[in-house]
Amino acid sequence: RAKYNARHGIKASVNDFLIKAVASSLRAVPEANAYWAEDAIKFNSEIDVAFAAATPAGLVTPVIKEAGAKSVAAVSAEAKDMASRARSNRLLPEEFTGGCTSVSNLGMFGIHEFIAVLNPPQSSIFAVGETFKKAFPDGNGGAETRQVMRVSLSHDARVIDDALAEKLCGALKEAVENPALIFAE
Repeated sequence: RAKYNARHGIKASVNDFLIKAVASSLRAVPEANAYWAEDAIKFNSEIDVAFAAATPAGLVTPVIKEAGAKSVAAVSAEAKDMASRARSNRLLPEEFTGGCTSVSNLGMFGIHEFIAVLNPPQSSIFAVGETFKKAFPDGNGGAETRQVMRVSLSHDARVIDDALAEKLCGALKEAVENPALIFAE
């Protein structure tokens, strides 16, 4: 993230990269890019990703339309603008409706893990905890330290069953662990 920010002269947040990684995951698992509508599953052709934003009146979920087609810098600029307008109650209704998946990140508040509540009609929401260092075996009898984060997925089982949820989580894990994947699209 630091290298990307220095190269592009911006301050993209961890959340901006996660929005992009979730979009990459939805591209890899398109059957999860869907929502429940009355009595049927509806599939989205675009990859729109919402994110939780705190406002004086509670949480709202502004939607980054076509997040998969945008650069991290574009996602970052749009997210900052929408979060700012959400805090001052200036979001338009169409800016916080739509999308099938949200990202709720409480890591910046020191929260390791939590369970996020779905925002209907969306079918899934990723709850992202704090990034922290953890020791792992290095394969040579020693240990190495890596940055890790805990992410959980809440999902509407009418749309995303457990097998599909596992596939979506696996795609997100792959995108986060191999960030070049989110730039290859």
